[in-house]
Amino acid sequence: MKIIDQIYHCQMPGQVFGVWQLQCHLRIFQPHHDVQTVMITDMGFEMGWFIPYLIEKLVDQIVREFRLDPSRLIWIEHYTPTFRKPSCADFSQVTFDWHNGKATNPQWNEITPTTAQALISEALLSS
Repeated sequence: MKIIDQIYHCQMPGQVFGVWQLQCHLRIFQPHHDVQTVMITDMGFEMGWFIPYLIEKLVDQIVREFRLDPSRLIWIEHYTPTFRKPSCADFSQVTFDWHNGKATNPQWNEITPTTAQALISEALLSS
């Protein structure tokens, strides 16, 4: 069941200087009573999704803002054809270590569209 489906805007402080203006398509699913799946889709012009510092801050913000339970969370990144990604996969599952309620040590693992669909328990529609 999809519980959130929106364009998500946020500002992330840069690690050294400046502020990142991020925008993504955010969908939060509850495929089972004990699992929540967050899927973010780039909007075709994002930079920096693969920077660990940024993804950690984004995850922390989304978990806090939508009151998600990190122990029940599956995180998926979906890349549109125009996004420059480090591999040819359209989806990655990102896992984190959690320390004091903060996401750390992101690890990206390519997954197939079939696996992504199984993790959200819904048909994948193009964004």
